[in-house]
Formats: sequence, C-alpha cells, structure tokens
Amino acid sequence: MIRLMMTAVAVVILTGCAAATPLLVAEAGGHQLARHDEDIKVRAAAALEDEPDLLTYSIQAISRNRTEQAAATYLKGYNAEDYSENMKSLALYQLALLYMNRFNQQRDDDKARQYFLLHRQQFPDSRLKAKIEKRLAILNQRQQDPVQLSADQLLRQADRNKLLQKNTTPYDAELTAMSERAITQGRIAEAESVYLVLYNNKASSDNMRARSLYQLGLIYMSPYNQAGNYQKALAYFRKITDEFPATPVAGKSQERIVELLNRQ
Repeated sequence: MIRLMMTAVAVVILTGCAAATPLLVAEAGGHQLARHDEDIKVRAAAALEDEPDLLTYSIQAISRNRTEQAAATYLKGYNAEDYSENMKSLALYQLALLYMNRFNQQRDDDKARQYFLLHRQQFPDSRLKAKIEKRLAILNQRQQDPVQLSADQLLRQADRNKLLQKNTTPYDAELTAMSERAITQGRIAEAESVYLVLYNNKASSDNMRARSLYQLGLIYMSPYNQAGNYQKALAYFRKITDEFPATPVAGKSQERIVELLNRQ
C-alpha cells in the first residue's frame, strides 16, 4: 500500500497528471465549473510563486484542499522501510512546505516547523539544510507578526490575470510541468536532484526510474535550456537503454539519441 501511494506521487511528478475537478454542487452550471477550475489554477500558481520548491503533487494538494491526503502519503513514504534516505528526506521536506504555504487553506505553521526540525534532526547533513534554516527563519518571523491574513484573503489580493498567464514557449510535449518550470526558472539543479532521488530509489519500479532519467535527458537537450548539455542528455538516454531496455521509454530514448547525434 505504501509503495502504491508513493508511486502515485511519482506519477504526478513525472507526468503532471491531475485528477478531474470535482463538482461544486449537483448539476452545477458550466460557469460555476469554469470558475471553480480557474480558482484551482490561481491558487496553484500563487502557491508555487510563494514556494518554488513545491512538487507538483504538493501544489495539487494545496490547490484542491487535499493537504491531509497528501500529508498521509508523504508520511507513509517517510516511514517506509524499503525507501531510500533521500526519498524520506524529500517526503519530509515536502510535508513541511505543504503546511507552511501561505495559500494553503489548511496551513499550519506549527506543523511545518515540527517537520523542518524533524528533518534537521534526522538528516543533519542533507543538501536541504540551508533551505530549511531559511524557512525556519521565515516561520519565526511570521510568529512575531500580529496580523496574519488567511489563505483566501491573500488569494483575493493576488493578481489573478498575472497568475493565469501561460508561458507560450513551445516546449517539448513530453516535458512534465516540473521540467518546464526548471527550464523557465533556471532551476535545473533542483529538478535534477529530485529526478535522481526517484531514480536512485531502488524500491521504485523500473518504469518510474527510467522516466526520471528520461525527463533529465529532455531537460538537457531542450534548446530553451540555458544550461543545456547534449552530452549529459545523451548519457541519460543511454543509461535508460542500458539499464531499463524493457521499459516503454527505452524506445523513445533510442530515438532521442539519434536526434541528438544528428544535431551534432
């Protein structure tokens, strides 16, 4: 069960798939549904702008008011005996970010602080150490602020049009939302770290691990990536064909290899 739930998280990270928008009321009109869907997009964009380290699964939980469901999934991953230390570290970090986010209707700064402190205790040498200290400082500063606006109040003050603006860059259709953000925002190193955590977690399926490498190959071969590197892209695609030849993306990786060689 734990593996299935964490696999669901990985699917969202690797595909950006979202669940269908639930109906507000029985037989709701088209306008109501459209507005509800827009509200979800606005909250998701605001949450991401507030905290760029949020994974797609965490953003969806915030925007759809499913924090407790996401928290339960992350906790199961954190407590799983067969998951790597890096996977557990990532799960605990996302838990804290989830509860800390200002646009989360279920925001809980005390819980966020507890998870950050637990992470500091459990993973003292983590590469996330500096980020966690920075966020703990933000939480401490918030505690001193006598005025605390709710998530909905903050969202009403946000620029909806700006948050709903779509990037028109013609990215590769197979890039996930997280991969696109990495390229757009120059956060390649962060995305690479997350994908490599998924790849190095031996408890994950071969398909998931291969898809993590595939996204890295796509990121590094993208002509819109200022840190693009065809050699790194080739290395990731070849790693897939060598280690995971039976997975669905192995054939695609071979095609990408040919494409890259033709570019040179």
